[in-house]
Amino acid sequence: MSLELDGPPPDRADARAVLAGGGEMGARMRAIDWSKTPLGPVSSWPQSLKTCVRIVLTSRQPMFVWWGDSLINLYNDAYKSIVGGKHPEALGQPASVVWREIWGQVGPRAASAMRRDEGTYDEALLLIMERNGYQEETYYTFSYSPVPNDQGGTGGILCANTEDTRRIIGERQLSLLRDLTARTAHGRSWEDVCALVASSLATNAKDLPFALLYVVDPDRRRVQLAGSTGFERGHAAAPETIALTDASPWPLAAVLREHESCRVVEIPTHLRDLPTGAWQRPPTRAAALAISPSGETGRAGVLIVGLNPFRLFDDDYRGFLHLVAGQISASIANAQAYEEEKRRAEALAELDRAKTTFFSNVSHEFRTPLTLMLGPLEDALASAERSLSGADLETAHRNAVRLLKLVNALLDFSRIEAGRIQASYEPTDLSALTADLASAFRSAMERAGLAFEVDCPALPEPIYVDHDMWEKIVLNLLSNALKFTFEGTVSISLRAHGDRADLTVRDTGTGIPERELSHLFKRFHRVQGARSRTHEGSGIGLALVHELVRLHGGTIHVTSELSVGTSFTVSLPRGAGHLPKDRVNAARTLASTTTGAAPFVQEALRWLPRAESASPPGAEGDNTVEHLAPAAWTPSDGAALEAGPAGRVLLADDNADMREYVGRVLRERWTVEAVADGAEALASARRSPPALVLTDVMMPNLDGFGLLRALRADERTRAVPVVMLSARAGEESRVEGLEAGADDYLPKPFSARELVARVATHLQLARLRAAAERERERLYDLFMQAPVPIAVFAGPEHRYEVANPPYCEMVGRRDLVGKSVREAFPELGEHEAIAMLDRAFEAGQPLRMTELSIPVRRGGAVNEAVFNYVAQPIRDPSGAVSGVMVVAFEITDQVLARRRIEQLSQHREELIAALAKTNQELDQFAYVASHDLKAPLRGIANLSEWIEESLAGKLDGETQEHIHLLRGRVRRLEALIDGILHYSRAGRLRGDVVSVDTGHLLAEVVELLSPPEGARVDIAPGMPTIAAERVPMQQVFQNLISNALKHARRSDARVEVTCEDAGAYVEFAVSDNGPGIAPEYHERIWDLFHTLESRDKVEGTGIGLSVVKKIVQSRGGSVSVSSRPGAGATFIVRWPKRVKDEA
Repeated sequence: MSLELDGPPPDRADARAVLAGGGEMGARMRAIDWSKTPLGPVSSWPQSLKTCVRIVLTSRQPMFVWWGDSLINLYNDAYKSIVGGKHPEALGQPASVVWREIWGQVGPRAASAMRRDEGTYDEALLLIMERNGYQEETYYTFSYSPVPNDQGGTGGILCANTEDTRRIIGERQLSLLRDLTARTAHGRSWEDVCALVASSLATNAKDLPFALLYVVDPDRRRVQLAGSTGFERGHAAAPETIALTDASPWPLAAVLREHESCRVVEIPTHLRDLPTGAWQRPPTRAAALAISPSGETGRAGVLIVGLNPFRLFDDDYRGFLHLVAGQISASIANAQAYEEEKRRAEALAELDRAKTTFFSNVSHEFRTPLTLMLGPLEDALASAERSLSGADLETAHRNAVRLLKLVNALLDFSRIEAGRIQASYEPTDLSALTADLASAFRSAMERAGLAFEVDCPALPEPIYVDHDMWEKIVLNLLSNALKFTFEGTVSISLRAHGDRADLTVRDTGTGIPERELSHLFKRFHRVQGARSRTHEGSGIGLALVHELVRLHGGTIHVTSELSVGTSFTVSLPRGAGHLPKDRVNAARTLASTTTGAAPFVQEALRWLPRAESASPPGAEGDNTVEHLAPAAWTPSDGAALEAGPAGRVLLADDNADMREYVGRVLRERWTVEAVADGAEALASARRSPPALVLTDVMMPNLDGFGLLRALRADERTRAVPVVMLSARAGEESRVEGLEAGADDYLPKPFSARELVARVATHLQLARLRAAAERERERLYDLFMQAPVPIAVFAGPEHRYEVANPPYCEMVGRRDLVGKSVREAFPELGEHEAIAMLDRAFEAGQPLRMTELSIPVRRGGAVNEAVFNYVAQPIRDPSGAVSGVMVVAFEITDQVLARRRIEQLSQHREELIAALAKTNQELDQFAYVASHDLKAPLRGIANLSEWIEESLAGKLDGETQEHIHLLRGRVRRLEALIDGILHYSRAGRLRGDVVSVDTGHLLAEVVELLSPPEGARVDIAPGMPTIAAERVPMQQVFQNLISNALKHARRSDARVEVTCEDAGAYVEFAVSDNGPGIAPEYHERIWDLFHTLESRDKVEGTGIGLSVVKKIVQSRGGSVSVSSRPGAGATFIVRWPKRVKDEA
């Protein structure tokens, strides 16, 4: 549809009024002939449309109106930037035409407003618009508001817009930069940083659909892929390694060569299968950015990123990528700076450790000879002669020479470092000089059992060397070879090779680990754990050799193989052209520091065991080597205060002089066994534990600390006191030794008296500890054998120290010792039992607790157990509470039994109360029943008497017999009712207990019964008087005697009542001469309503004997019968003398 702008519209006046103002868009609207559009002339527009157009044209907010079924588009000047290249054609066009590329998103929203009259609101909605000839990522916040027409329906839509594109893109780019900075700050190497960069770039897949970070190798010939996002491993566009000279999918070489900050390239079509990031299509262009190196050793690189296919690559985009690349460069530089600083710190720490080791070793090297000089001197000064002679004199001199040798070595090093060493290089017959120096070691080599080969043929010409320096080079190398070689061969050879002379010292010793070879010539360095003849040494010998060789313009090289041997090769240039001219044949102004070969040889001989180093008697050339003293001394009679196994001191020191000196000091009081290293000491201690171990700290094979740990780990030697001797002085060294478990730490130099005092003190303490340990074991045995549960807790945590078997069985656990009570029984929580232990420990007062209920786990289940506890605080020698002893008794069974009894008793009381209530109700029932039953019976009896009296003389015999029979039945029913009433009350109704004369009571019963004529009731004399209830006893005898008379059925019926004392009872017997009772009825006759004969023969209710039994048993007595048919019956009543309490 096209709009005609030519010719004045007929409704121009209305258009001017409605479309007034509005800038360009107002003018354009006024110029349109709206009568030719779907909206029609302005004059016909609905008032709501006119109002909306006025709002749009006068607003500075981007706004538009869509009107009519076609949603004709009307917008203001502010909206032109949103329409972009579609302006001005978009004016008056249907919205679906203007925004066809996004109509799938906005169309449904417009339909909601038009059809359902419902507004919509969207905030920062992503819309891919095509308004400037390309698809573009945009974000808008807008609302669609329905506008009514004049007919009451929805005529159109009013919309206010806010474009958020720059804000949204800026925020996410800023978020990436912030995340990139934060993540890479934790990188400690460039590799870590590159991995963190990749993870961070992956968070912005819209601006960076993919990323590749390549880092240049140190040789600057290749680049390595250090990080990527979006790519799978092996992708053609992301090679792991790219040579800068080879063809590459990316302009890596050009960017690095030209130091381009950013180069944008079209992605080749064969690489279009690329990651799409957050979009549905891959990028078509990529940017390559240089990663600048930091310093000479910094790592350069290139960052390749895919560009957003829906954004122009403008200055903002370029600036963002520059910031990303800059942050990556900074992060890599920071990581490299950290690595460099770390390397420097490690180098300084290594130097510090080496210096510490050096000074520790030098301290040992100084203090050991000082001890061996000062000790004999102090002994000499304390003697009456005040003179030094014999072995002591030789020891002092030998160690003075050794001290001088060490001082000279340090002085040489100091001069070399200060550049003040004065060499004098002279043309020398190096073969003769070398062979002469080597010959001094022959005796030592042979005594060590080694083959010694010297192969130094004459060289073609003299070699310029400083004699003193060459002497130190040769002697140090030979001494080192002997120190580390235990079998095989040591050889020294000298050869001319071209323009150099090579000295080679080769051995078949222990060898050097490959990792140590590069550190071998560093000052202060020592090979840790290497097997050697001695641990002594300053760690500067080979470093000094290296420096002296360097001063000659030569080199030293070492090759070695563990357990095979080592070879040192010194190469010196021939001639003098390489040497300082002023030092060739120069005169010396400083004193020489050389001591000759003797000190080296003497020291080497002292490393050897006595069997290896002792010279045969009369051997020549042995005046410089001292004979070693025996390794063990036996004290003289009277001198050994503690000789024998109980006073044996085991001495371990790799210095032979020290072993001899200490042995001489100690042997007058104790037996001393001396060994050369920790391994020998440990073997000896395990064979036969000594009374005390005296050990040097620094020894070969096994040092003092290793020996200490091994002794403490062995049950047999754990309690042996250990005194450590060390040349390492200072409080720190002493604390280290004591913390390691030593009993004492004696720094060198020390006096003989101090040494003897320390040894004596610790032997005495050891004996006291042994006695205390025996006492402790005895007490422990008592605890473990005690029949009651006992546990001992240590400290405020209440950690189990002792738990005897009854205690373990009581709590159902065995693994208690060493655990706190909370660890052993977590189910207790904050139980009162733990609170009791806390109170006993804190207050220091014994506590008792009874019937303490505790949850105890037994057999996999937790059940309540009840205990009586006594908690007794335990005090240490200072009086402070150190623990708590608990004696416990489990009373779970007793408590449960008591609780059961209490429950049963309560139940019994409840039953008694219920029975009492029932009895009361039965009494009421019996009374009512008796009254209600007797009343008609009395009426019947009275009526029969009235009939008989009224009709006296008129009744025939049969009628009178029936009347008499009726009255008999009434009397029998009345007797039955009375019997039932008596039975129901028997045993329940109690009367007062009085003194009853049973003889008088029986007489009253007989009188009351009025026996028939001919019958006789005899009461035996001497009837007792007892405490009883008179009425119940009368009922018993009345029923028994009445029953006997009734069932006798003979005119001469006889009833006899007798009595016997039956302990706690009085036994009454009521005997008759009746027909007797068969045995099978002896129990049944006591049953209620049971009779042996028919009621036609004997009048009775069958209740009397039941009443008797119930009365007697309720009083604690018993009844029984003795009878047989035809022999009468005897009823026996056992009546208690003491009335049973009413229950």
